[in-house]
Amino acid sequence: MISFYLAAAAILAVALLTLLRPLLHPWLKKTNSATPSGDTLQTLNTAVHRDRLAELDRDLANGVLSATDHAEACNELQRQLLDDTASSESATPATTSRKTAMVLALLLPVLGIALYLLLGSPSAVLSADEQARRASAAMEKMVTELAQKLEKEPGNTEGWVMLARSYKAMGRWQDAEQAFQRVGPGLQQNATLLADLAEVIAQQTRSFEGRPRALLQQALKLDPNNLQALLLGGTDLFENERYREAAALWEHLLKQLEPGSEDAQSIEAGIARAREFAAQSTKPKVDAQTTAKTTTKTAAKKAVSGRVELSPALRDKVKPADVVFVFARAVNADGTPGPRMPLAAQRTRVADLPLTFTLDDSQAISPEAVISTAAAVRVEARISRSGNATPGKGDLTGKSAVVKPGAKNLHILIDSIAE
Repeated sequence: MISFYLAAAAILAVALLTLLRPLLHPWLKKTNSATPSGDTLQTLNTAVHRDRLAELDRDLANGVLSATDHAEACNELQRQLLDDTASSESATPATTSRKTAMVLALLLPVLGIALYLLLGSPSAVLSADEQARRASAAMEKMVTELAQKLEKEPGNTEGWVMLARSYKAMGRWQDAEQAFQRVGPGLQQNATLLADLAEVIAQQTRSFEGRPRALLQQALKLDPNNLQALLLGGTDLFENERYREAAALWEHLLKQLEPGSEDAQSIEAGIARAREFAAQSTKPKVDAQTTAKTTTKTAAKKAVSGRVELSPALRDKVKPADVVFVFARAVNADGTPGPRMPLAAQRTRVADLPLTFTLDDSQAISPEAVISTAAAVRVEARISRSGNATPGKGDLTGKSAVVKPGAKNLHILIDSIAE
């Protein structure tokens, strides 16, 4: 920030020097030279012309000049006097130039600063970390003010919805649930709000059992095409090994997504996985049990585990409630990064650091992509400024080396700030 202001001051100084030099030059020349001032020149010219006029009168009296020649010489002498007087007066604009230069020297910096504050972006000179801090503080302040306002306006339905979703974005699940409860009777008739509430409760209980499942069923009854209810409902069915039903819900969801989009590809992978598991479930019971046990043992052997810590140098840049994501990503055989979608993920808070973690197939984002089938993985940790899973500038990050599935005792130090 200081370097920016120094550079701006230097540019302003160069601009002033360029503009003022022509204006100050006559004044400086007048001040520093031995040339007489305008008043002195006028006095000298008058004295010289008076002497020449007296000389002409003497020549007329002595008969050197005729009366006609004397009259012409006097007229010529008067014209010269007028010309000399005008020339001496033309030297006075130096004072005017000096005043103009002073006005410019004062107004130019003031106008420049005013225009920058009006049209520029003063916040752009702040570091990414400082901008993130201010944005987080502004968000906290806005949410706090909204909560205080709604306590005085308990019937403001739209306000409670906004507050609940703000808490949800910040990962404040319990506060979000309480805010949703204040929405009123309209909540029970809005499929999207019911799905939001189901997700908020499931985030706290780590399961769709009970009320979250009932809320999703109610949402789909109100709106069978609700995207979020279809997604979460399919996830609930898949986790309860109701694979055909899960695939059916996701197929209905897929029809509403843009073909080829990242979301569509993710759902297609989930559908394929659900169908695969559904086919396996038709085998004899003994085979299914054996397969399940084998799969569970394989997944356990392929789990990666270790410890995540926050660098002491960055502790003052985070808050205890900031969200932390720990996730594993696939790495290709040649060492290049694999798909961006994590194979498994865990969510926690800064207050829980240092954290001992274990990532396995049960924490998969998509049933199609799991740790146990990857050739190599890299475990990463990220403290999200926004509370969302999407990476952003100012997030604090750390990562492990590339390891094989099943690696243990990994150490991840969160010591970098994302650009």
